Amino acid sequence: MDFFRAQESARKTSRWLVWWFALCVAGVVLAVHLLLTPLLWFVANHEHHAPPRLEWWNPQMLLSVTLVIGGTIVIGSLVKLAQLSAGGGVVARDLGGRQVDPSTSDPLERRLLNVVEEMAIASGLPVPGVWVLDNERAINAFAAGTDPANAVVGVTRGCLEQLTREELQGVVGHEFSHILNGDMRLNMRLAGWVFGLVMVSMVGRMLLETIRFVNAGSSRRDQGGGVGVILAIAVIGGLVWLAGSIGGFFARWLQAGVSRQREYLADASAVQFTRNPAGLSGALGKVGGLSLGGTLTSPAAAEARHFFFVRSDLLQFGFATHPPLERRIRAINPSWDGKMVRPKARQRIEPDFGAAFTGGGGGAHAVPDLPPPMPFSGFAPGTLGDSGRLDSAIGAAISGRLIDGGAVFRSKEDAKNLLHGLLLARTGREREGGLAILRQHGGDHAASRAEVWNEALHGWDSASKIALIDASLPWLKRMAADEAHDFIAINRRLIEADGQVSLFEFMLEKMIERHVAVGTGLRRPPEMRHRSLVALEREVAVLLGAFAGIANTAGADAQARAEYREHTGRELPRLPADACELAAVAGALGQIDASTPLVKSAVLRMCGLVVTADGQVDCLEIELLRAVAEAIGAPIPPFVRMRMTPAG
Repeated sequence: MDFFRAQESARKTSRWLVWWFALCVAGVVLAVHLLLTPLLWFVANHEHHAPPRLEWWNPQMLLSVTLVIGGTIVIGSLVKLAQLSAGGGVVARDLGGRQVDPSTSDPLERRLLNVVEEMAIASGLPVPGVWVLDNERAINAFAAGTDPANAVVGVTRGCLEQLTREELQGVVGHEFSHILNGDMRLNMRLAGWVFGLVMVSMVGRMLLETIRFVNAGSSRRDQGGGVGVILAIAVIGGLVWLAGSIGGFFARWLQAGVSRQREYLADASAVQFTRNPAGLSGALGKVGGLSLGGTLTSPAAAEARHFFFVRSDLLQFGFATHPPLERRIRAINPSWDGKMVRPKARQRIEPDFGAAFTGGGGGAHAVPDLPPPMPFSGFAPGTLGDSGRLDSAIGAAISGRLIDGGAVFRSKEDAKNLLHGLLLARTGREREGGLAILRQHGGDHAASRAEVWNEALHGWDSASKIALIDASLPWLKRMAADEAHDFIAINRRLIEADGQVSLFEFMLEKMIERHVAVGTGLRRPPEMRHRSLVALEREVAVLLGAFAGIANTAGADAQARAEYREHTGRELPRLPADACELAAVAGALGQIDASTPLVKSAVLRMCGLVVTADGQVDCLEIELLRAVAEAIGAPIPPFVRMRMTPAG
């Protein structure tokens, strides 16, 4: 799948979605206006001896309805969108989900975490948060978030218990494709607008429920007034609820219109990730054979029905959010015999040690074209001066057991200590200053743990360190906002402790900005402002100049410059070396991050052309290219993943 073209397609769909939402709001306002017109005429007919003529066109009332009903929808949508901007965890919590602890020993959850990590490697995306809907026995799953850095993947308990490993791979691969192709962010925006459309009916229902608290017979004098209040509340509440039901009708239409066709793309992408169509088709067949299907019991499922792997409710009313199961299965497996599979009772799950990309039966590799793992360089535990200070986490890291993040880190503190240790200077006053910073914020224990990591990883190459950092990210994303803010501030002080910023520190800072700041909701991705390469000419020149400066061959940027000329018809200016330093690169990346997906694609490709000009990728090039990918929110290029694949 072409990540950037898929993201561009989703962006264009999102622009159309704005107009569809406006039409839905207009439809609700017009429907309420048509309901109120005869009602008000009926009331006036009883109050006047000479009844007025029924006027269907009443601009004053239409304006009032627009302000009240339309304003309620828009304000409700904006409030919900602001809430959802914190990331996919908001959706998962609303559905009654529980985040899976990365160190869980539950075999079902361990298998799920391993499968999610495998799909992250296959797609080049960061490992998302993993959630389980414990109270849902149906087979279903979802992906939610506004950016890959704050994405989550959730599955039902039935999905865990009823599916084999290869079927679970197919389902998780399907959800990863929604993250990769832009559907996830589109669905989050749609969820905010759907909430606004159904909010009117919620207000009406609340008004009707207040009738229980009105005591019509509190006194004989006020009895008539009490009945009148009840009647007024009932009429107003009923009308508001009816108007909101119209909004719900439009909401279902909007959900169905956006999500239905994108499910075929997600299915195809899942097969591309796993190279195993039997897994996904088997999961779909079990959904069809299960009496519950994918039906969820959570009240919030109605607003989130467009997020799910299969339809989450029994009634469709002609607005199906997903294609029929039979069509989806035949699109994946044309030779399907047409029989759904009744799932067996909960299967016995053997311990899953994260063997990369094996199917449920431990057979052929599901992703055979992944690059082979690269062994880690570094010190063996016995070569360290104080090996007794090594705990199981650091021992696991040095042993190279990084395919399963839970085997390396047992807490957020482990992950934080790793990052602090990587940023700690090796010797001299800078090291003492860094340790003083850590003691000030985390005490002697935090400083000691960071020091152990620093010693243990001395001599490791960048690719090995990055693989270890990647294993820490699921833990770092579990920090609360205040904790994440302090963590980022400490790292910034450690980077500045020696008065200079190395390329590795620069890359690490970009990773933290993307995965911690965005992942915990401290920062939102920027809005798209730049729609052409020409608008970013200087930024592109800075970036290519930085890559050319660390390249091993003269003229390494020639092919990239030729491609820029082909795209724009212009020559890219050559900048002096001091204009392409890391501070300038940081500013350039900030602007490129605010560009369209296709512009980002062209920039990342040109960077890759410089890196691969000499036929090899060294550590400095890995660091800068990883920093670029993180800064602009792009998947890691395959030739970089090859160097960072951990040993199993």
